[in-house]
Amino acid sequence: MYPKKGFTLLEVLIVVVIAVSVAAFSVPAYKKMQDRNRYMAAQGVLIDVGSGIRALELDENCSFLDKSAYLFTSSMQEEKVEEKECLPSSLFAFKYISPIPFDEGGSSYKEYKIYTCGTDWQSNSMCSVEEGLKGLAYIQDDDYASRATKGQYYGAVYLEDGTIKRIAK
Repeated sequence: MYPKKGFTLLEVLIVVVIAVSVAAFSVPAYKKMQDRNRYMAAQGVLIDVGSGIRALELDENCSFLDKSAYLFTSSMQEEKVEEKECLPSSLFAFKYISPIPFDEGGSSYKEYKIYTCGTDWQSNSMCSVEEGLKGLAYIQDDDYASRATKGQYYGAVYLEDGTIKRIAK
């Protein structure tokens, strides 16, 4: 007798079940890793912006922040923004905002919005997360609740002592 050639139906089904099981576990892990990488990239931009605000306030001995928080957008990269008393904001925009590759629409980076905290930081829940320390800037994912696979963090705040406080939801 000749040996049988090919696979039986049972062997093929076992291989298919194993392949589907591997895919079922790896796809959610891949999506979570993508969300984590997106958050880490946005946190890097937050560190740059927060460090810039901190350096300007220390070096120039003036407050760069307005009373209320405001959103960084791509329009700051091209337009001349309002001059401050002790420092031209256009210099800050050129040095710290210009390198940010904003998403289409220009109001977010990797779907995270970047804000300054403002001098009235105590009234902002994102900026007053650490007792005794004020926040200088923060990132926030406005579409966090609508995502099918939620990332680990909703946002982060850059504190005046140069540390980052992550905000989970």
